[in-house]
Amino acid sequence: MKKTKIETAEILAKAHFQVEPNLKHVFVLEPINDGAATGSIVLLEVVEGTLERGIEPIAFTADPTHGIDYPSVIVEVSPREYQKIQSDGLDIRCRGWAMGKELKAD
Repeated sequence: MKKTKIETAEILAKAHFQVEPNLKHVFVLEPINDGAATGSIVLLEVVEGTLERGIEPIAFTADPTHGIDYPSVIVEVSPREYQKIQSDGLDIRCRGWAMGKELKAD
């Protein structure tokens, strides 16, 4: 049975926490306009020590053989960039996203 998008997002987050020791937080980025939803899972990952490049999405295809039934987009930011997102100094809304649920390592 196909997993839901949030179940798949949780699997991705847990896997990323296992392989990235500097990963501090993972958030789902939700589409602002439901009609603009692409079908992709979009995750914001806060990684200590990452290069500060602003909002630079990286897209991945679905991988059903590994339980990932949806394409995904990862946006990796530094803790400082994350603070800017929270204070609207770095705008994710212009990309059509709003902060969603935080996903945990466990």
